[in-house]
Amino acid sequence: MQNDRHLQRFIVIPVFLALTCHILMIGAATADDQVRNLIAVRNPKGIKVDSIACERIQVGKPGDYKACVAKLPNGELLLTMFHMHKKDDRKTLEQNLLFRSKDGGRSWSGPRKLDLLGREPYLSVLKDGTIFITGHLLTQDVRNPHGYIHGYLHRSVDAGKTWTSIRIDSTKLGKPKAGNHTTRNVLELKDGSLVLGVDANGGPYFVWHSQDRGETWQKRPSNPVGFKSEYGFFGGETWLWQAKTGNIIAFVRVDSKEFPFEERTEVSGKWDHHDHEMLWESKDGGLTFNRICHIGDYGQMYPSLLRLNDGRLLYTFTVRDLNPPLGVQAVFVQENGDDMSFNFDTDRLIIDANTPLSQTDSGGGFGPTVQLDDGTLVSSYTYRDADGQTHAEVVRWRLP
Repeated sequence: MQNDRHLQRFIVIPVFLALTCHILMIGAATADDQVRNLIAVRNPKGIKVDSIACERIQVGKPGDYKACVAKLPNGELLLTMFHMHKKDDRKTLEQNLLFRSKDGGRSWSGPRKLDLLGREPYLSVLKDGTIFITGHLLTQDVRNPHGYIHGYLHRSVDAGKTWTSIRIDSTKLGKPKAGNHTTRNVLELKDGSLVLGVDANGGPYFVWHSQDRGETWQKRPSNPVGFKSEYGFFGGETWLWQAKTGNIIAFVRVDSKEFPFEERTEVSGKWDHHDHEMLWESKDGGLTFNRICHIGDYGQMYPSLLRLNDGRLLYTFTVRDLNPPLGVQAVFVQENGDDMSFNFDTDRLIIDANTPLSQTDSGGGFGPTVQLDDGTLVSSYTYRDADGQTHAEVVRWRLP
């Protein structure tokens, strides 16, 4: 059962409305530069305009996938992606790539081929500039001698020039050969300590804490109360955030068959593109998580929160299926004291609508957004063309 008190604190206003014609046109006319250089605003209310001018910059080459952008303290931008190379006997080699921009995302150097294992590289940057990349290595990767999917945590203290790595060993988790993962991000708490979630599929679950910027970690069991799944709790591509209360909020991707919306008559879950997000909260540093509520809709995932320069919260996520246009979108989070409410109905920003309506296979991920010192926002994403090929872009834009 959901806790009513928690639901008052985290209000989610779902949206099940059909898309407007204006937005459908964007999904169908990606070759039109005039359309491409706009970010549509669905049902504008607080923003007061129905589109926002933007500048889109292509990065990398076809086949690069799941772009993740982050900003260093000196203003430089980093962008990670990976590229799958097919090998014999259905084997693969997935190469991690790193790009850099010193002009706010207008131009990019690279790619540098990183000698770091684990697909879907996701960036976290601490206030002092320490960088982390999380990822996981598939069983079929030619560099995987261990016979199971496992996660990695990579760390750099020199702006990404050199790296140290930790491999997540399922034997040390107490579940040999089980697939394991980490949370997407490393969370820096207000006191400067760090939190990372680690688990094996189906559990057990662990929370890692660091007091020395990730040089060493203290590993403790974690209990997501009532969470039962064949997948991981943290390994469900979970993204962590610290609320104003100091509590840790986990945005957990869940299988929609295992965790359907209680108030919905239909249950979606034909494949993992139909997954969705749930919120869980910890008041004890991650040792215990309690369920709060569902968020968004089926087919929405890859969340991130950004505290804007003006104090507002921007929630960026990816629509992967069911409610086109597919791609990265964003909404504002309303805060009242320690309470947060997510409204997916008004002021919904369609940041990326490049994947054509004829393409049912998502090209989306990851779509985090960063803000430059001058207020410019930079979002990253990959999309899929009509032939199924992925392409990466960043988009520069400003709120009106």
